Amino acid sequence: MLWRNVAATAPQKAIDKLEQCFWSNGAVSVTVMDAGDDPLYEPGLEEIPLWEEVQVVGLFEDGVNLIALEQQINCLGFRLLHTEEIADRQWEREWLQHFQPVKFGRRLWVCPHELDISEKNAVIIKLDPGLAFGTGTHATTRLCLEWLDASDMGKKSVLDFGCGSGILSIAACLLGAEHVVAVDHDPQALMATRENAVHNDVLGKLTITEPDKVLPPVFDVVLANILAQPLIDSSHILTRLLRPSGDLVLSGIKADQGDRVKEAYRMLPMSAEVTLDGWLMQHYSSHESSNPESVLYAPEPDCPSC
Repeated sequence: MLWRNVAATAPQKAIDKLEQCFWSNGAVSVTVMDAGDDPLYEPGLEEIPLWEEVQVVGLFEDGVNLIALEQQINCLGFRLLHTEEIADRQWEREWLQHFQPVKFGRRLWVCPHELDISEKNAVIIKLDPGLAFGTGTHATTRLCLEWLDASDMGKKSVLDFGCGSGILSIAACLLGAEHVVAVDHDPQALMATRENAVHNDVLGKLTITEPDKVLPPVFDVVLANILAQPLIDSSHILTRLLRPSGDLVLSGIKADQGDRVKEAYRMLPMSAEVTLDGWLMQHYSSHESSNPESVLYAPEPDCPSC
């Protein structure tokens, strides 16, 4: 299978708009670098590039509509630099050369397979994201990982709705969850989740499946790190899948979308809302009985899993 890199430039203050343009058009990875010759593959946590102009490169499947993408880039006021056809998986090994261990909360670490962490009591996720979104460095994923690190997962059942690379599922398993169901509509995401689960020796705790399969009726914890509109569309499903007094964690929400999501989940009391880099995570607690006959089904999101 062939892939395409699409590169465009933007002022530093407009990075988010250009990145979102790529994600919304189906990018499976996005790299930010200086428009000159000083690449920044993985900015430090809570750091932003200081370059006046940046180059943003998106990796897309070969079938991406380049004409429509170029028109959108131009309409947003950005400049398309070039498109490049690349061979399957060439991008992945290059990306991993620049992926360094990152700590979330008190003890949870994400690092590539080639590296290790010597810190006492560290809980280590060995991650190769493959073709699915979710490395832990994006604010939406970081918020979820820090929530998991601070929570008691002991013997709990967990649903990871839109599992992507499987990072949240694996974290829940390593932090003590009894069983985790990882769900995604994207076959690449399910493949990446399975491979990463094998590398982390947690496959025995996982059920990896598509959204239209029958699953256990309710869960102690429901995680959904996708985007605001799919969260709104799935509110009636996710709330029914939550056990009484369970925890519902929603992420992938832009700061100006928080009220819309909150309205969709108004049947549950909100325990916390946390902001990072313009993104929100909302935590709800259930106090009502869930529907024991519920079956998991969700409309397919219009973007890769977050």
